[in-house]
Amino acid sequence: MRLRPIDEANPVQRALRGLVASRPGAWVSRRVLHRIDGVAHRIAPGRALPSQWVAAVPVGMLTTTGARSGLPRAVPLMLAPLEDGWGVIASSYGSERPPAWYFNLRAHPRATLEVDGVRHPVRAVQVQGPERERVREAALAYYRGYTAYEMRAGGRDLGFFVLHPERD
Repeated sequence: MRLRPIDEANPVQRALRGLVASRPGAWVSRRVLHRIDGVAHRIAPGRALPSQWVAAVPVGMLTTTGARSGLPRAVPLMLAPLEDGWGVIASSYGSERPPAWYFNLRAHPRATLEVDGVRHPVRAVQVQGPERERVREAALAYYRGYTAYEMRAGGRDLGFFVLHPERD
């Protein structure tokens, strides 16, 4: 699957990205898109997730350890490819509350990220300042909806992380 930054995306991909960034699109996506990706991952593990091949954005399955339960929790996330790993943003489509995986990574920073069928053990580091801006810019290269999410989030810091690959 060829990922396409915004300036290389075709009109359909740009339209889909714009739809998901809109308030109604985010509402539907929050309730449906991650479930479709989760089912697709269970049916055909190791394949590109539907949200990745439809919109040509980088998406991976992040498996964290539950902050309270201690159980594994898998969630599809849009990734910001970085030279030293992957950036992720806990935007929750602009919700005023962070997603559960945000709390999971803060409590247990070791996780597993599956990208294009390859599982990577990772260590999450929450970033601020210039590192936060680096993740933000990398994410905006693929998806400008994060700016709308920042405005809708009611002033909360969205929570920016870098997932650094670790050796087994």
